[in-house]
Amino acid sequence: MPYLIFSLFAALLLGGCAADLKPEDDSPLDTRELPGPGGEHAHFSQNQGYYSARISSADGEWVYLDLDTQQEVYPAAPDNSAEWDIAHNGVEIKINGGVSGSPPQGEVRVYAHKVAPGVEYPWLALSGAPPAGEVEYRVDESGGLLGMSAQRVFTTFPEADARGGLLGQEGDHGWYHQSAMVEGGVISPRGNVAYIVRTLECRYVSLRFTDFTDQALSYDLRELPGAECASSGGDSAEDGHVQREDSVDGQRLMIDAEDENAWVYVDLGNAQQVQPQDAANDPVWDLAFRRSDVKMNGGVSGAAQVGLHDMPSADFVALTQTPDDAEYHQDEADGLAFVTYPPADNTGDSACGGINGDHGWYYYSGFCNDGDGTHHISPRDVVYVLRDVDGASWKLRFLGYYDDAGNAAQLSVEFAPLAP
Repeated sequence: MPYLIFSLFAALLLGGCAADLKPEDDSPLDTRELPGPGGEHAHFSQNQGYYSARISSADGEWVYLDLDTQQEVYPAAPDNSAEWDIAHNGVEIKINGGVSGSPPQGEVRVYAHKVAPGVEYPWLALSGAPPAGEVEYRVDESGGLLGMSAQRVFTTFPEADARGGLLGQEGDHGWYHQSAMVEGGVISPRGNVAYIVRTLECRYVSLRFTDFTDQALSYDLRELPGAECASSGGDSAEDGHVQREDSVDGQRLMIDAEDENAWVYVDLGNAQQVQPQDAANDPVWDLAFRRSDVKMNGGVSGAAQVGLHDMPSADFVALTQTPDDAEYHQDEADGLAFVTYPPADNTGDSACGGINGDHGWYYYSGFCNDGDGTHHISPRDVVYVLRDVDGASWKLRFLGYYDDAGNAAQLSVEFAPLAP
């Protein structure tokens, strides 16, 4: 996974904004009549516990869909329309966000995930959508030579299990696998892949692709409960998201990092929240928090020289001096240091489809309840040696990710100075 990962399933059920799309759910809160009416190129049908869609785009035109009502729509200006969530044109799929659309409010985002090759994705076992900020919900982006082509989520992510072919066609392309041209270039859905779409109305719809025949694409869909969509006025959270208290072994910070769109910047030396004018070049901050992501003022995230040295299973209290052999890591383009180091000890239980595992400072249970619930984050037993913007050394450890009420993204960290 990217800069990863979720809150408790119970919190999702209580805090979610979506009614359940399962056909057997007779809840009066959802007044939609499903399956939806579809349209000229779209047909929706009902199955036991989910719906199925078959979309035909043989004429080469984009087919636009409102996933919430399961209806084909015909926007006059798709790039600026709030009528549609997802659109199909053969194997190509675009979403109403990023380079593919700029609706007046929000944008559609997609989380792409896979399990091991050859393993069928446990799609029906999905019980809740992961909150944005714990996983990377993507939008369509520009890519290719000089950024002239679209890098669409559905045909780019998740990463390929198989690549090949001189012309770049054979292999995996997001939701599908294409065989070699000598074998007919057959398109077949990847069975170990699933997607969660966050629609414009902030509903969460999970998809698994099942067939592609005669330019007609088939997939199953069902709605999942999910967290409310967060909003923010900018990249930096307003003051009041950090509390400090003394501890027996140093100081503790309680950080409200719930907003998926805003970083909470911290000056470690003064144990307080700060507001950098230009985060990439401003030396007033050491660390920044956003959900489970933690970035530092060093490497790709900032111009200062903040770095970390990870010490798995170290004794926090006994550590009083900076280790002579400290090897400092900084944020890189392909990963934040705090969610990369130390490397994973647990890389996923096969019984959970490989969805659970370690991600730097934390362990994530994913969709599998292996003791503390689904979508649960637990700090790993690791002590970090931190070099701050002034070159001073600190020891730091994560104590928790939830407050006493069970609310997620309420981080607690403990830290103390180290002798050089």
